[in-house]
Amino acid sequence: MDAQQLTRQIYWSPSGGLNEILHLTTYFWLLLAMVIFVFGVWKHIKLWRMGKAEVAFDRPLDRFLLLFRNVIAQAKVLRARRQRDPKPKSVYAAWMHGLIFYGFLTLLFATTIVALKDYHILDVYYGWFYAFIKVACQVAGVGLAIGLLMGIFRRSDKNLGFKHSAGYTLLYSFLFLLVIQGFLLQGFRLAFQENAPDMHWAFVGNAISFIFPKEMSADNANAVYTSIWYFHMVTTMAFVAFIPYTRAMHIVTASLNLYTQRLTPTVLLAKMDFENADAEYFGAREIKDFTWKDLLSFDSCTECRRCTDICPANAVGKPLDPREVILKLKNSMTVEALFAKEEDDKYYLFENGTITHNEIWSCTNCGGCVNECPVGIDQLRTIMQLRRYQTLSLGEVPTSAGKAIENIKQYSNPWGLPQADRFKWAEGLDLPIITGDSPEVEYLYYVGCAGSYDLGNQKVARAVVNILKYCGVNYAVMGKAEKCNGEPVKRLGDEYSFSEIANSNVEQLNKLKFKKIVTHCPHCFNTLKNDYQEYGGKYEVYHHSQLLTELYKSQKLKLPVEVNKSVTFHDPCFLGRHNGEYDAPRQILEAVAGLRLSEMESSRETSSCCGMGGGNMWYESEGGGKIVENRLKHVAATGVQTLVTGCSFCMINFKSAFQNLEETKNLEVMDIAEAIALAMPSEAKNAASMPVN
Repeated sequence: MDAQQLTRQIYWSPSGGLNEILHLTTYFWLLLAMVIFVFGVWKHIKLWRMGKAEVAFDRPLDRFLLLFRNVIAQAKVLRARRQRDPKPKSVYAAWMHGLIFYGFLTLLFATTIVALKDYHILDVYYGWFYAFIKVACQVAGVGLAIGLLMGIFRRSDKNLGFKHSAGYTLLYSFLFLLVIQGFLLQGFRLAFQENAPDMHWAFVGNAISFIFPKEMSADNANAVYTSIWYFHMVTTMAFVAFIPYTRAMHIVTASLNLYTQRLTPTVLLAKMDFENADAEYFGAREIKDFTWKDLLSFDSCTECRRCTDICPANAVGKPLDPREVILKLKNSMTVEALFAKEEDDKYYLFENGTITHNEIWSCTNCGGCVNECPVGIDQLRTIMQLRRYQTLSLGEVPTSAGKAIENIKQYSNPWGLPQADRFKWAEGLDLPIITGDSPEVEYLYYVGCAGSYDLGNQKVARAVVNILKYCGVNYAVMGKAEKCNGEPVKRLGDEYSFSEIANSNVEQLNKLKFKKIVTHCPHCFNTLKNDYQEYGGKYEVYHHSQLLTELYKSQKLKLPVEVNKSVTFHDPCFLGRHNGEYDAPRQILEAVAGLRLSEMESSRETSSCCGMGGGNMWYESEGGGKIVENRLKHVAATGVQTLVTGCSFCMINFKSAFQNLEETKNLEVMDIAEAIALAMPSEAKNAASMPVN
C-alpha cells in the first residue's frame, strides 16, 4: 500500500460524510464551551488577585525547565511514593497518574493534529505519521482507560481519607465515557468502511468493529454513527466547558503553579517589613494576607495526601496534617473573605477555629511536604506565615520556646548560659582567633551554640579543628565574640527579633577578613548561607562535610586507619532537602577504609526528620508520640551499630533517645567529623593542641 493512502476522512459517516449542518454546529459548541471555560477560569483568577503581590514570572528559562520536568516529565509523580510505616513504598499512584496524564496528553496531541488539518493550517495527517498517531492513540486510549479505573478505585478507598472522592470519581467516569465513545466511533467506522487503509493500525478499534452487525442498513448505520459522533462531540465540549468548575481545574492550576513556583530555597522565608506604621498585625491573620501565589497554590491541591504521608509529625499522631491545612485554607478562599471591605474576626483563621495552635506548632520545618507535592504547593512557608502571626501578633508561643528566644536575645545562646563560657570547649587547644585587625583567613569556622555549650557537640567542634589544623587549612574562630545567629528565633516565628540579631551579626561579620565560612551545624549553615543575604550578609558558606570531602579529594586529608564499623547516615533536613547536599557526607564516609555504609529506606530527599527542626529543639509539641523514636526504628531496621549524622540538633536528639528503644539501646551516635577522626593517623589526633604558627 502507498503510504500516502494511510489517512482517513475527518467527518466520515456511512453515507459518505456527516451532515454539513451537524458539522458546522461543532464551531458553535466549541465557542460556547470556550466562553464558559474562560469565564470559569476568570472567577478563579479574581480570587487569586486578591492576595498580596509576589514576583513569580521572572527567569522564564528556569521556569520552563521546571515546568517541563514536573509537568511533561512528571518527575515528582512518576516515582515510588513513601507510605506510612510499615507499608512499603508504592508505585500505584505513580502508574495511575502516569497512565491518565500521558494517555490524555497523547489523545490531545492527536486531536490537535486533526484540528490543524480541519482548519487548513497544517496537514500532516497522512502516511507513516498518520500510522504512528493511530498506534499511539490505541495504546494511549487503553492506558487512559486503565488509569481512570485505577483512579476510581483509589478514590473509593475510605482509608485514604479523601474529602472530595465523589467529585474525582465523577471526573474519572466522565473521561472514561469519552474514551469508550472514541473507540466505539472508530470501531463503527472500521466496520462499515470498506478496505479501510488504517484497519490494522487501529487495532483496538478493529477489534471493537466486530460488535457492530454488518447487515445494518445504510440509513440505520448512518443514524447510529451520527448519534454517537454528535453525543461524543457535545460531551467533549461539555468537559472543556466545565473544567474550571470541577476537580479537572487542577489541569490549569497545577501547571500554572508549577511554572510560578518559587526558585529560592524552600526554607528561605521572606524578610518582613516592620517599618510600616500602618500595620496592625504581622503574619497571616486571614486568607487575604497570603500572596496571590499562595492562593493559587491552595487552589491547586488535589488532596493526594503525599504531604501527609511523609510528614514526621503526622506519622506519630501529632495534630498536624499538611494536606488539611492547605484544604482548610482553600475552603477559606471565599468571595466574602477575600473581598470583605471591613475587618471582621469571623474571617480570622485562628480566631474562627479554621487553624489551630497545636497543628502549627507541630511542624518541624523538615520540608518533606514541599519536596513530595506534585503540584508545587509550599506547605512550609504557609505554615510559617501562620506561625509568625501566632508569635508576633497573638503572642501564642510555647513557654519553653519563648524562654529560648529571650535567652538568645539576652545571653546570645538559647540555653541562657554565660557568654564568658562560650569558648570553654577549646580549653587546652591552641586556636587562631579572628578579630577586625587580623589578617585574612581562608575559612571562618563558625562553631555555633551547640558546639560551644553542648558537651556532645563540643567533641565535634574539637574534632573539626583537629582536622583543619592537620590538613593545614588557613582558618580562625571568633572565640568569645561569636554569638547565636538567631536561627531558633526565626523558626519560632519571631521575625522581628531575628532581624535585630541578623543585623547585629552581619555588622560584626562584615568587619572580619575571611573568604568562606564553615560550620558543622546545618541550621547555622542554612541561616548564614540563605537567611542573612537579605540583611547584607552574602557569604560563601560550607557545611563541614563539604569541606572534609574537598580536603580528601585534594589529598590534604589522609585517612590511613581502618575503621571496622557498620554505619548508616541520617540526612539532616537543613543540609539535604533544604540545601540539596546529599553526596558530600556519603563520599567522605565511603573514603574511610573498613567503614560499611548502609542506607535507610527513607534517605536522601525522602529522609525522615529527627523532630528537632522548626524550633522544636526548644519545646515539646503537644499530642502524639516522639518523632525521634520513629526515626530510630528506621535506623534499627538497617542492623548497623553506628548512626552518623551531620547536625548538632539531630545528634543531641538521637543521643537523648536511643536508649528508649530496645532495638537501639546499644547504638553508637556520632558526627561525621568524629567518624573521620577515627581514620586519621595518631599524630593528627591532637593537632589543634599544637601551637599556631
